[in-house]
Amino acid sequence: MKKRIAASLLAIVMLGAILAGCSPTAAPSNTDSQAGTPAEEPYDITLALTVGSDYPDQDEVTQAMKDLVLEELNMNLNLVLLPSSPEQQLMLMLAGGEELDVLPLPPSAAMSYISNGYIQDLGPLMEQHSENIRAVYGDEYDVASINGFVYAVPINKERDYAGGMIMRKDILDACGIDVGENCSKLETLDDLTPIFAAVHEKFPDMVVFGGSYTYTPASIYLGRGIDNLGNEYGVLLDPANDTKLVNWFESEEYLHRVELMREWYLAGYVQKDLSTSTDSGTAQMRAGNLFCDFDLVKPYREVEAEQATGYPCVVFSFDEPIKNGCTLGDGWSIASQSKDPEKAMEFLDWMYGSAEFMNLWNWGIEGKHWEYIDEEKILIDYPEGVTMDTVGYHQNRGWTIPNQYIAGIWNGNPSDLAQVMDDYNKNMTVSKGYGFFFDGSEYETELANLDAIREKYVYAIGSGAVDPETEIQKFNDELYAAGLQTIIDAKQAQFDEWLANNQ
Repeated sequence: MKKRIAASLLAIVMLGAILAGCSPTAAPSNTDSQAGTPAEEPYDITLALTVGSDYPDQDEVTQAMKDLVLEELNMNLNLVLLPSSPEQQLMLMLAGGEELDVLPLPPSAAMSYISNGYIQDLGPLMEQHSENIRAVYGDEYDVASINGFVYAVPINKERDYAGGMIMRKDILDACGIDVGENCSKLETLDDLTPIFAAVHEKFPDMVVFGGSYTYTPASIYLGRGIDNLGNEYGVLLDPANDTKLVNWFESEEYLHRVELMREWYLAGYVQKDLSTSTDSGTAQMRAGNLFCDFDLVKPYREVEAEQATGYPCVVFSFDEPIKNGCTLGDGWSIASQSKDPEKAMEFLDWMYGSAEFMNLWNWGIEGKHWEYIDEEKILIDYPEGVTMDTVGYHQNRGWTIPNQYIAGIWNGNPSDLAQVMDDYNKNMTVSKGYGFFFDGSEYETELANLDAIREKYVYAIGSGAVDPETEIQKFNDELYAAGLQTIIDAKQAQFDEWLANNQ
């Protein structure tokens, strides 16, 4: 793996460039000195990306990324830094035709972006530039498509997650609770009730279960054994074996989960404002007053949790992952306003093969923000004297970058992480709907109305804050009145047609 120059050497190079009468980012000469013919002018490529934190060394890292792109692709990189939730800013950029080539596709935005003409069809473009992408995805390199329109290249991450719970091990130990290796003594969500009771008795001032309202056992995001085929209105409850769409909010599994949440809420185990809270469970656990939160889990998730919270953690997976279209909803796309889509595709494919660019993006500059502790195993850590609290750059957002598994593996994770995740994806049970995405462009009014009703009910019900015996019936009555059955029927018809053409 190519290494970036240390900060001191970078300063020397910059000084030399200035003394030579040019800036370190100046375009190469437009004359090929060997051939004596004009060289191609660098293409100005604009990449939008999300950042989780505002680090003081962002400008220095940005410059290093620009230098690498100019050196390897003869392109002038312009970075647009977006917040973690970039939907509004991206929409303004796309609608306004601002300078933009490559962008992150927000989850569930594909259909809207296609219908509004915001993004390019990558299918024809990948015929010329997809060597690195194909090396990652093989025959599935163009699977993120709707009606033949390839809207994105998926982020190289889990094809699905399990629904699970992350618990502080020190609290379990203090309560004398043995959950077994990898929580082997736990089988169902109901097994958590006596654990919650014991923690609540031992630590009455501690919040037993909390976090963000989007992550509860009743949330669609954690009903991972199902396939929602692009939205929550009509799902496959047994996606590996059945193709019949049903209403998740009327299913026995959903009803059981919201009843359990109500039981926990009334017993005092649940954060009282969970239905409106947007503070992540990770942040609350790190602050020291939260025992557990529910989250999406995968292999070695306990390692990530310990690094993020500062406490040893155990993970209980109560749902099985199933390979479906959920993680195809977000990825990397090319904007319709790109001045040269082929150049943009060349850059997009290059990102999936550049370990150096992925390292800069996620970890920063080698020697200053991170260093190898085992280069052969690509294990990395903070340089001597640098800590989590003092480092000038450390995004640690592998799930958002194009290809995290060619970058350095942070110390504490197993060195075989990339292989484990590859096996995890390859061996996962596959939904019969994998690769299908509902085209709701003719049903925008119905979907907007359904979303409004969902927002009105789902978080209060899913957090246990209201009585499901009365609220679920109201919820479903309003969904059907707003057109739920229309959407389920339309989705079923599209799905049946897709199945006929793809199986």
